[in-house]
Amino acid sequence: MAILDFFKKADPPKKRTIRKQSSRMFASAQTSELFSGFRGVAGTPDEEIYGSLQTMRNRSRQVCQDNELGRKFLSMVKSNIVLNGINFQAKTRRDDGTLDDRDNTRLEQAWQIWGENPRFCSIDGRKNWVDTQRLVAETLARDGECFIRMMKGVDDNPFGFSLWVLESDYFPINNNKVLDDDTAIVMSVEQNRYGRPLAYHQVIRKPGLFYGTSVNQIFKTERVPAEEIVHLYIQERPGQSRGVPWLNTALRPLDMLGQYQLSELTASRISSSAMGFFTSPTSDAYVGTDVDEEQNLVTEFEPGTFQQLPEGMDFKPFDPTHPNTAYKDFTKTVLRSVASGLLVSYNNLTNDLESVNYSSIRAGQAEERSQWSICQNFIIHNFCSPIYKSWLRMAITSGWFELGGNANLPMSKVTKFENVRWIPRGFPYVNPLQEIQAKQLAVQMGVESLTDITATNGKEWDEVIDQLARERRKINDLGLQFETPPIQPGGPEEE
Repeated sequence: MAILDFFKKADPPKKRTIRKQSSRMFASAQTSELFSGFRGVAGTPDEEIYGSLQTMRNRSRQVCQDNELGRKFLSMVKSNIVLNGINFQAKTRRDDGTLDDRDNTRLEQAWQIWGENPRFCSIDGRKNWVDTQRLVAETLARDGECFIRMMKGVDDNPFGFSLWVLESDYFPINNNKVLDDDTAIVMSVEQNRYGRPLAYHQVIRKPGLFYGTSVNQIFKTERVPAEEIVHLYIQERPGQSRGVPWLNTALRPLDMLGQYQLSELTASRISSSAMGFFTSPTSDAYVGTDVDEEQNLVTEFEPGTFQQLPEGMDFKPFDPTHPNTAYKDFTKTVLRSVASGLLVSYNNLTNDLESVNYSSIRAGQAEERSQWSICQNFIIHNFCSPIYKSWLRMAITSGWFELGGNANLPMSKVTKFENVRWIPRGFPYVNPLQEIQAKQLAVQMGVESLTDITATNGKEWDEVIDQLARERRKINDLGLQFETPPIQPGGPEEE
């Protein structure tokens, strides 16, 4: 066969074609070099949490322990959610709808006696009710979850009720087992097919022993009914059984920023230490600062020192010029990312008020306070309210309200006594004059009440007017006169 005949019979070369992406595909779902390594999340929430929770929790604890920003965030959590405590006010009403002052006073007094005595409130006798709230809020932010076991029938406790605050280590994530077709243990949470918790499997730890990740595989667990456990965590996805640390999205930039700052500090220290070198025709006397294991000379730099170079060596200047001029802007950018991940204001997290004006700080405060209000509402409905309802039943059962010759509150009306109001801490005004004028106008228009206004400031309206009455009686008894100036619009603050 001739060469020409071969080429004539051979198939023509195939052209390279480029397959186009479907024009109806979302841009974020297309595959390209730009999305290399961006696989996304395909597992269920419990699958994702099971493989990452222990590492996330350990890193979050280290950041809160060693990093100044982590410590500041925990302080912000305690002060903005709890501060001096979420106050309790009974709102029991008679059949005609009026407030039952007698029963309300008895409930508030009993709750105050229980909450202020650490021996009654906590099973370890170390924390009162406000301290417990702060501990729960801090643990919730650092670990992403907190377990509170309600201990009933406690000896030497007239209420028969105490709280046992437990870290998540007491409920190991490697405790998983299918019990039957409708029930399974998922990361120590026994639940039915609908995800309703039935019980929690708590590690049995002997007194005086430390516990860690390895202990969860050694110690046995006990089954605690779900009615005795308050599992506090924010459920971000349906079917999620365990909580994720609040610092999760900020852990990576915080760690990288810490390493960068350490490198800058080290380079700056080296840059400012060595002053210069001496050279001479014969430098046999040069012995260095020290000798390593292989007998190599080691030279350490200290501020204000001059070193002698060996014979035949010349000095090449090394000027790292640290700290870098871009250090300030770079760290600010990273810290803003950290603040966004923590859902707080950059200025409050870093104490940086350098370029803040009234409008910007007011907008930032409003956004952040909305997040803290959400957290306060979460703590009230998922922690304070369940604890109070269990305490109330135990206080009635133990006969506490019979003390002093009083009649015991009837258990048949326990739902009536559950009508309470929780008042969290309020937030001070950014511009007191303008905001008080707005509140005054809202009351005059009938769209807001004095009770609502005092509640936003973390106070009870009844206590405020009682205090005002006492003050005015005292002023009149002393023969003093004070004039309250009317609120006038305008002024330097408004401007």
